Amino acid sequence: MIELFSLASHAGDYRNWPLQTRLLRHGVPTACHVPGYRLLHQFQTEAGDYLLICDWDCPFEEASECVLLSRELQVLARRSLGLPYASLVLDAVEIVGPDELRLNYYPDRKWALRVMSPIKWLPGYLSRCRFFGCNRRLHLRRLA
Repeated sequence: MIELFSLASHAGDYRNWPLQTRLLRHGVPTACHVPGYRLLHQFQTEAGDYLLICDWDCPFEEASECVLLSRELQVLARRSLGLPYASLVLDAVEIVGPDELRLNYYPDRKWALRVMSPIKWLPGYLSRCRFFGCNRRLHLRRLA
């Protein structure tokens, strides 16, 4: 776990806030914007990338946003975890492995979040597709 980043605050009515919030590094604004209004957890992966977990600060329909950033603060991957008419309040995060976390949601939902290795090779035309051009991705799997 690291403590490099924070999120800029928003003023005014919550309904008018933007869907992206500026990321601050050591309190200094960066060019990077991430989804969510609160930064709950931050980690650095073995590859040196940053994994941020944010939420929307809304107690009735809470959701988590997992964002993988490069060292240059470019978004490499993003996953949202939310359910309609449900509140997913992140209770705890456990480090399971070098690039894997267990996310525990109140009251009894558990998810595994894993930073997948880069796709190095795909046969034929699939290797030319832009979709496969991103070098790392996030994988969410429900545990309980």
